[in-house]
Amino acid sequence: MSLFSTMKAIPKLNRSGRRQWSGLLMMVVCAAASVGLLQRQLAAIYARPTTVAPAAPASPPSRQEDAKLFAQALAAGLLRSETDGRIMVAPADLPLRQTYARAHPELLAPRSGAVDWLAGAWNEDSQRLHRMLHFSATGRYVRQQVEDFNARQLLAAIRWRSDSGLTGHWQAHWGGAALALAVTLPPSVARFLAETPGNWQSWQWVTRWPAVEGRPPVRFRLTPARPVRAGEPLELLWVGAAPAVEGATVVTSEPLCAGGSPCAESEAVAHRLTLEWRAGASELTVSGLPLPAMALPEFSSQELSPIRREGGRLLWRGGPGETGVLWRPRPVGSLSARSADRALQAVPSAGRSGVAGERA
Repeated sequence: MSLFSTMKAIPKLNRSGRRQWSGLLMMVVCAAASVGLLQRQLAAIYARPTTVAPAAPASPPSRQEDAKLFAQALAAGLLRSETDGRIMVAPADLPLRQTYARAHPELLAPRSGAVDWLAGAWNEDSQRLHRMLHFSATGRYVRQQVEDFNARQLLAAIRWRSDSGLTGHWQAHWGGAALALAVTLPPSVARFLAETPGNWQSWQWVTRWPAVEGRPPVRFRLTPARPVRAGEPLELLWVGAAPAVEGATVVTSEPLCAGGSPCAESEAVAHRLTLEWRAGASELTVSGLPLPAMALPEFSSQELSPIRREGGRLLWRGGPGETGVLWRPRPVGSLSARSADRALQAVPSAGRSGVAGERA
């Protein structure tokens, strides 16, 4: 009898082998079930949704809370009107400033010319209004409308011509910020200059003013398309306060009133300049303070906005058909000077309804 014939099977080893096979089988079954479940989930995710009837359009939100917050913030000193017509908004960190002011009053000194936000009352009502102004949907909308109102409260523009046919490219900066320019003025501003005779280039008008503290001079810079000759003449029409010129000599400067006629410097809203290029000049810079829009009342009255200035008071006049923009400027280069003048002459005066503004 051989040795192998006398060996008996070991049950423990057999049971271990069966457990390994059963464990492997269970893993396969679980994997298959997981794949099937994943397929059903993906099918549900990517299945084409059933057609749903469109919901009825929601009614426009009430703007009474906007007018109420605007009036209360003005009364509490959280919104303040500046001399140039813009509205200043209390900073978002005013509560921290108030806390620091109470703890260290000897270390605080307002900057020269800056708004002293710590001078006003600071109680529970003003704190509640401040939270609403900065941390609510209504407050966000009011601040957006204030920003849009401020962006149209200043005015500066320039136009030029050269008998030699010189052309060039204009850029403008204000307080270190680049400004967007358009080739046409609002009708109320351009009306008294639209008939100016001569081969004038297109207007370069600042369409929107950024939020810059104070009212620094605005700088228009002309880069000529070719080298200029010393003494080569050019003329400018400038809308704004009395300008300063670099790169050319001022031969004559004539202040103009809102009607386009010559007037005293103290009453002028524009200037007509005769210049001569200086030797070696590579660019022309014209700078001056922008005008408050209040200097030309027609300009501010035609820009429809829920915020109005009536009798020296700021009011919120929101409502259907009362908000929006009456006139939209064309971008630079989209309209020639002659066609721009024709377009200005064809624009009717105020009286058209605006486009209803929407809450952001």
